[in-house]
Amino acid sequence: MHANSKYSMRQTRRQYSSARLLSSVIVAALLLIACSSQTELDETVQALEFSTLTGEKIALSSIEGPLLVNFWSTDCIICVREMPSLVSLYEDHRDDGFELIAVAMPYDAPNKVLELAEEKQLPFPVALDVKGEAVKSFATVKGTPTSYLLDGDGKLVQRYVGAIKMKKLRKDLKKLLVVDL
Repeated sequence: MHANSKYSMRQTRRQYSSARLLSSVIVAALLLIACSSQTELDETVQALEFSTLTGEKIALSSIEGPLLVNFWSTDCIICVREMPSLVSLYEDHRDDGFELIAVAMPYDAPNKVLELAEEKQLPFPVALDVKGEAVKSFATVKGTPTSYLLDGDGKLVQRYVGAIKMKKLRKDLKKLLVVDL
């Protein structure tokens, strides 16, 4: 085999590998954009009823103000790390009509969820999704944390995947709050 042929074959393989990598990156980016740009929720979301750690039942349709539904897990480092920020957000705005429900993933053991909720002194409802009904209704929960900001009519305003940029969340929430001055 000629030396130029070997060089040409290596160069062709590199170009082919680069093209495959580039096409994989493009496909992944398009999928991420499609997931991140979700603008509507399935109609089953409004029919959801959450069961909290305290045994309380909360129908999503009964919540009149803005709502953040935060899907989290006890073994998710990001989830646990952002809980104090969510507590602060909730305490700052609950008197303005803001609600927050932290929904533990179906694979989380209820005793672990209770232990963490007590340890972090979570002031908002913590729901168990033992049967996975909430995850199924929201459909785009592929990992934790994933959060959904809904307006007072239950319409999706914003979906946050991964660690929430609290400054952005506060800005988004401020647009939804009706505060008496």
